[in-house]
Amino acid sequence: MKRTLLAMLASSMLASPAVAEQQVVAGYFADWQYDNEANPYTVKDIPADSLSHVIYAFLSMCGPHTGAGEKVQQQIAEACKDQSPYTAVVVDQEAALEIDFGDVSVDVPYKGHFAQLAELKKQHPDLRILPSFGGWTMSEAFHAMAKDKASIDHFAKTAVALIAKYDFFDGIDLDWEYPGGGGLTTSPWNPDTKLDDEQKAEEREAFSYLVKALRIELNKLAARTDRYYELSSAVGVGPKAAQIDWRSAAPYMDNMFAMTYDYLGGWGTQTGHLTNLHATDRSWWGMGSDVFVQQMIDLGIPAEKLVLGAAYYGRGWEGTQDFDGQFPTASLLSEKGASFGTDNDEPGYFMYWDLSRNYTEKEGYRYGYDKASEAPFLWHPKKQVFISFDDKRSVKAKTEWAKKKGLAGVFTWELSGDKDGELTEVIYQTLKN
Repeated sequence: MKRTLLAMLASSMLASPAVAEQQVVAGYFADWQYDNEANPYTVKDIPADSLSHVIYAFLSMCGPHTGAGEKVQQQIAEACKDQSPYTAVVVDQEAALEIDFGDVSVDVPYKGHFAQLAELKKQHPDLRILPSFGGWTMSEAFHAMAKDKASIDHFAKTAVALIAKYDFFDGIDLDWEYPGGGGLTTSPWNPDTKLDDEQKAEEREAFSYLVKALRIELNKLAARTDRYYELSSAVGVGPKAAQIDWRSAAPYMDNMFAMTYDYLGGWGTQTGHLTNLHATDRSWWGMGSDVFVQQMIDLGIPAEKLVLGAAYYGRGWEGTQDFDGQFPTASLLSEKGASFGTDNDEPGYFMYWDLSRNYTEKEGYRYGYDKASEAPFLWHPKKQVFISFDDKRSVKAKTEWAKKKGLAGVFTWELSGDKDGELTEVIYQTLKN
């Protein structure tokens, strides 16, 4: 009897098999894109009919954020007044809770994106909405938190208390970039910030402890509300994926979002595909989503919980050398990353809507498609500009491959890049059919 009871208690801590069987079409919602003058994006623009999940980017916790910009550091300081270290917090409280984005029919004591999300949940009750903690610029606090189990326990309790307070949320997503290092403040190329082997081992153990602690707290909340709450995580590719003990962590989780993009970018002179589905002999360092996904499966992530990533943006270079306009090779180089882009604050970054409107044949750009890699690109022979991105053809190929591979589905970073929802619709229809 005792063994049976213990088995029941243990199994109740695991992720729901029913959730794992659902087809996933997920999109990250960037809470700052409402302020994009050229193409503002709000909750009302989310194509909810074509999505299973909306993931709100980003929340964080009280702790060090030295790598973040001044605005984020000020927001953290304000949100963390009178709060204990590693308390989960809403970072941009103005965008999330204060700005009036329009009337809602739900009775909530706040405005902002959160009121709009509560309305969206009312209109689409099967839509799963999760807050994501971390991101590239706000993952530093995870490394500090990971040094102490009591701090992890506190974060887990307060993160679950936060989603209980804003009850349109259906769980928690983690975007710790990255357990074991390799992120903004833990660069392996910087001897002052890189983690040593002992620190990597500690964070490997800490991540498993963190997801178990979160699952325990989520299940406590579920017992009170009679709802199931999901737990997911973004997953870096290559060595970053290998830094996590997935056989230990995955049973407590519902979905793992494979960040199968940013293989190359303007931070280096190596030029080629940003997010190619297939690796070929023309791929830099043999990179491709198929290779990275298989590695994740081999590491212990169940295929049926793994979600393939698509990019609603492109990255570009200028001064591309010795390119004939056909297909990029594993030795293609450029003088530098593009000095222009959709946002002046991030040169070389191009949103899909911007590429569709402003980087056409009329402007001198030639469209190419690498069928072997399932990757489109743009080439301007006069300006020697090469831009890699995802489009309808490539996301359809990715979705078909994900289905054949038995993956959970496809997700994107991030929704505002596809203002009209046409890429999301392709993913949805391909999975549906």
